[in-house]
Amino acid sequence: MPPTGKSIREDLARAKSAYAKNDELRAVQLVAVSLRSFLAVKLPGSERTPIEGLLRESLSNISKLPSVKKYVPNGIPYTKGQEQKLAAFTISLAQKIEADLADEGLDAMRQRKLRIDHAIIKGTKLLAEGNLLEAQRNFRAAVDEYVDEKGLFPLIASRLIDAGQYKAAFEYLKRAIDESPENPRIYDFLILAGSKGEEWATVERLLLEGKPRSGSLPLYDQTLALAASRLGHWDLARSAATQALTADPKLEEAKRVLAAVHKQAEGSA
Repeated sequence: MPPTGKSIREDLARAKSAYAKNDELRAVQLVAVSLRSFLAVKLPGSERTPIEGLLRESLSNISKLPSVKKYVPNGIPYTKGQEQKLAAFTISLAQKIEADLADEGLDAMRQRKLRIDHAIIKGTKLLAEGNLLEAQRNFRAAVDEYVDEKGLFPLIASRLIDAGQYKAAFEYLKRAIDESPENPRIYDFLILAGSKGEEWATVERLLLEGKPRSGSLPLYDQTLALAASRLGHWDLARSAATQALTADPKLEEAKRVLAAVHKQAEGSA
């Protein structure tokens, strides 16, 4: 649909609103769009004159923005008849501001990942010194920076398990189940914490709580079956092992659990 005087005025109103909200990139983009639209349509003088006034106001507004001042310290004056140059200039300016924002986002991401790394390193050092309280403070600081580093939770859990802090590891294994239940390392760590720390009840509880979110995963069901069998919850062990083997008949631990279930049933018959 070709632009009209009304659509140009609407874009300039949006540019003014973006300027008021300090949305610098959008303000510049909308001014550029308005200039391009202004060039694409022949307007009668009754419409053209007020739009020229709005363009003058919009260019004055964006000239006050820090991201614009960076490239145009003296501002962008509106000169009648120079709309073609102004359109090309504001389009280029918007692209530069967008690139700056992308760079800032990349730098912020790098800084965040560095903070995670430093917190993990410091927490691991404190853990080796036997200072669980301060180690946890650093590990939780790393978790506070989490965005999409799904390996973070199994990593912290592994550090705690290696240090013999099995109960503390479950805090991170729970998050690991929530964030990436398909990660096979989680189930290795759950079994380690369950067997070495005698924490099978916690393993079973975490898996049952996570079940609705994760759906059916063979390793998940196998680990639940193992925990349930260690606790003597034979009905749950049977159903979980059966579900695991239905999805993956090669799971040896699930086979052993099912054999134990059958042996227990025969013994109690």
